[in-house]
Amino acid sequence: MRRLVLVQLVLFALTSAIVIPFGINYVLGPQAFGDPIRVHSTMTDALGLTAGTSVTYRGVTVGKVAGVSLDPDIRGARVEFDLDPGTQIPRDSVARVGMGTAAGIQNVDIFPNTDRGPYLTEGDELAAPAEEQPVQMSQMMLQASRLFEDIDPRAVRDIGTELGASFDGLGPAMASMIEHGDRLSAQLDEQAPTLKTLLERTTILVGAMAGQSDSFGRGMAAARNFTEQLDSSGPVLVYLADTSPQALGNARALFDRYHDTFGAVLANLVTVAPVISDRSDALAAGLVDIPRGLGKLESIVTGDRANFALVATQGPVCSYDTVRRAVGDVSPTETDLTYYCPPGTNIAQRGARNAPRPGGLGLQNATTPGTAIGPPVVADPILIPTGVEALNYWKSLLEDLGHGN
Repeated sequence: MRRLVLVQLVLFALTSAIVIPFGINYVLGPQAFGDPIRVHSTMTDALGLTAGTSVTYRGVTVGKVAGVSLDPDIRGARVEFDLDPGTQIPRDSVARVGMGTAAGIQNVDIFPNTDRGPYLTEGDELAAPAEEQPVQMSQMMLQASRLFEDIDPRAVRDIGTELGASFDGLGPAMASMIEHGDRLSAQLDEQAPTLKTLLERTTILVGAMAGQSDSFGRGMAAARNFTEQLDSSGPVLVYLADTSPQALGNARALFDRYHDTFGAVLANLVTVAPVISDRSDALAAGLVDIPRGLGKLESIVTGDRANFALVATQGPVCSYDTVRRAVGDVSPTETDLTYYCPPGTNIAQRGARNAPRPGGLGLQNATTPGTAIGPPVVADPILIPTGVEALNYWKSLLEDLGHGN
């Protein structure tokens, strides 16, 4: 018998050790086994808060209102909160008074602005801006009452009368509209997947256009300029429209005549294309310099003849033995400032002797001499006359012989 009593006492003690703390925690909450975190807020209006009002964070109860009192220093209310031990709420959070239930029971909900610390500790102040507090139910009812008092009953009666008169006799039309609306709703329901896809693609298109708004504006401006140019070139376009059929016919006849040779031409282009592509920079420079040179060539024309003078020799020149770069290599290189042309008789010199060096270096660091190449200079350059000059000289000789000179 004593053994049974002992077993019952042990079971009762174990049950009490488990149930009693659970009950205390259920009744008093987490604050029963630890000191709460006491924080406070200052409000211009306590909004009906009382001790024991629930405090929630992200919708979860984390404490309660410990007390509400007047604070003469700020001419407002001081609301103190007891938060559950271990609760981590960022300091920049905001407290808002709301209604926890449909019955109008108020609570304080804490809204965080970040999910990181620092967190509220004992004695900290929790912000509760007045502009972020909701309108109380009493104020809403008072404003609604004033609104209804301002409504003129006769105006309401007149509205009802006018609405009745406006719908008088429209029964069949409204029935038809309702019937067609039902059909339209059924069709929209059938086409819902297609409409959903269309709206999603439209959203993507609008988003892409919003991201390319600058390019879209420039494109519209370019399109406007293009249409203006087309409008100004109207006579030319009309002329092309009149003459193009004949030109296309001639081109077709040409293609029909030589269609067997196009294959060989294309094969030759495959060989020529790499050579031209490697020298694209040189071709671009030539297209710029050739017209300029042809313009300068006009200066040698006198009347209906051109004056040419060819120098047979110019003497030796100074050459630098440098490594030639591959065609198409446009990578930057370092300028070698050690080259210079050694002095010599009748050498058409270039370099440090005749051309200034950057930074006023002169012959400083000139360690790589050039080499004189080319034939020696002659005393009097031999000028090769043009054909017209030779003919005029021959005529002069014949005239001198005819006069006995």
